[in-house]
Amino acid sequence: MLALGLWAAGLWALPLWGEVWFSDLDLTAYDRLLFRAEADSPGFGPYRTLFAADLADGRLEQLTFFPESISLVAGVLQVQNRFGLFRTDSALANPVPVAGLPGFVTGGQVESGKLDLVASSPDGRWLLRLSPTSAAYGELLLYDMKGGPASVASSGVELSLKAIPVLWSPDSDFFLYSKRDSLYYYSVSQLREKRVLEESYRLLGKGTVRNVRWGPASPLADGSALYYATGSLVYRLSPRELFTRSLYGGFLPIGRLAGKLPFEMDPNFDQFWVSPDGSQLLVSKAGRNLFLVPLSPEDYSGPSLSLPYLYLPGSGSVRRVLWLRTGKILVLADYRQNGAGSTGVYLLSAADLRTLPSFRRIPEEGVLDLALSADESSVAVMRADGLTVHDSGSWQKRQTLAHPRPLHVAWTPAGELIVAGAWLTELWNPASGVKRLLCLSQPGDSSFSEDERSILTAVQGAYYRRPAAAGAAAGSAGGSAVVWSATGSAALRQPRSQSAAFRVYLEDSPDRLLRNRLMARDLRLYGTRELLAKPAAAYESFPAEEEPSDPVLFAHGSRIRRREVALVFDVVDSVEGLASILEVLEEYGIRATFFVNGDALRRYPDAIREIAGAGHEVGSLFFTHFNMTDARFTVDAEFIKRGLARAEDEYHAVTAQELALLWHAP
Repeated sequence: MLALGLWAAGLWALPLWGEVWFSDLDLTAYDRLLFRAEADSPGFGPYRTLFAADLADGRLEQLTFFPESISLVAGVLQVQNRFGLFRTDSALANPVPVAGLPGFVTGGQVESGKLDLVASSPDGRWLLRLSPTSAAYGELLLYDMKGGPASVASSGVELSLKAIPVLWSPDSDFFLYSKRDSLYYYSVSQLREKRVLEESYRLLGKGTVRNVRWGPASPLADGSALYYATGSLVYRLSPRELFTRSLYGGFLPIGRLAGKLPFEMDPNFDQFWVSPDGSQLLVSKAGRNLFLVPLSPEDYSGPSLSLPYLYLPGSGSVRRVLWLRTGKILVLADYRQNGAGSTGVYLLSAADLRTLPSFRRIPEEGVLDLALSADESSVAVMRADGLTVHDSGSWQKRQTLAHPRPLHVAWTPAGELIVAGAWLTELWNPASGVKRLLCLSQPGDSSFSEDERSILTAVQGAYYRRPAAAGAAAGSAGGSAVVWSATGSAALRQPRSQSAAFRVYLEDSPDRLLRNRLMARDLRLYGTRELLAKPAAAYESFPAEEEPSDPVLFAHGSRIRRREVALVFDVVDSVEGLASILEVLEEYGIRATFFVNGDALRRYPDAIREIAGAGHEVGSLFFTHFNMTDARFTVDAEFIKRGLARAEDEYHAVTAQELALLWHAP
């Protein structure tokens, strides 16, 4: 058992995540203000964003775009971060906010914590996002990028911090979504024709979007089909029969049986991938077990098969699967080692089960992501210092690109690579070696030029310049040159805070999500106003008095002093899910408290070493798990001392560290 508790703030407490602060004000004589905003992001850490504001009309423009998430949608680059959602022009440059969606420059709040990710249709016209209505549920909103109000596709959908629970069809005509352990479809053509069915008539079956994948119609046919794994059965559905079969789902099976799994599918922990020809599945069971399974409804008789199998470490999980038309499979797996995350790349050279293929590890270290080119001839390998491109057949290294801290990589249909990094987002042609700047991800030191006609910023030792005029990216849909351009050298000026009409300054903010706020003093009208005024974050008020507490059974600490909680985990007799817990804690920069007992130390010494290596506080849960109130035991002071001492000695023997001076009864 691995249990979670929320304790008093006396242990290691969670900080408030998502605080934003402004800095580096520079004001021109014509009242255009340059400033930076800094925000924390789980998984990425703090980053800066450069803005320009016109004090006369209040217009706000975002100048840099940190790529917390990217996707290539219908030939344009889509970038999402906590300041909004942006799309580029046809030249993949000059991102602008997506109209109709909330964003910082249009008056919205800066998102805190994990992003509410979106799902765009393959043709780019439609976009889905979950709008929270409570701490756990939200409305699934459908936006038409051609204009018009958002449509509510469904209500009461569970919020997810990893991905929005939807799957678009390849032709963008409909999407699947899940809620309350059930799968539904929604047709955008029915929406346009104003004949959307009531949700109960759009039910496909039990499960989540992890139960479904798109694949080929059949090993011998063109087109796409939906593969639906439920229990130990896998069905293949044609998009044309999807709507009809959902209407009669109460007494007709959904789709045609395509094959069977050797175990039951659990969408909470399992997932699968379909081979390019639709004849096989790669199944991940409980995160760490990978099986290659043939797809056939006939398994009662026939030859016995030795299936390829990959057994990952207990902390392992699959991050990326690339399945080539040649049958070759590449798997990028995550696992934890020595208190930190690590990765491994595994290759199944041929998926022909008659040849008894097996997975082997490729000697590639520090791999953060893999991307397969559209023609499947090349694989891009992303690391912390850049990219390498390998031949997908021989795995020979072809090209190398140095890039400061790349975060995402994506191939274009033309065989070029989009490299979105913490400082720059570039387009690189591996064949020619030519690269060009698409946008700046974040600025360094910045200012207006002395003549106030340009904006200058220093990024990783290089200087970049762009026009200072408002709307410099406007009208770039035809593929104009990027607004930012490299300049050999530049002299940043001393920041200025006053013009003939305004004086700008920063002051502390009462809003808990903003550390400070921008203020503008109008020197002509003798008034002061807050720039970027946003709706203040609303919190529940503190209780007037403490709740009655049980002197014997501790449940929680004070709830009237600070808005803090402490995460406490009891490691008793299982470490299932521990790797995910450690990953999330690392992502948010949280130091938690773990209580471990002797049983866990003896059964899972390597897992306990990972907890200690990650720097978390570790207390004692006694030397074994038992009921201390059981009348068969005499629990006196000497018994407690000896039990705690034994647990301390076992912990030191496993980790070479000491337990914290904290313990609680099992």
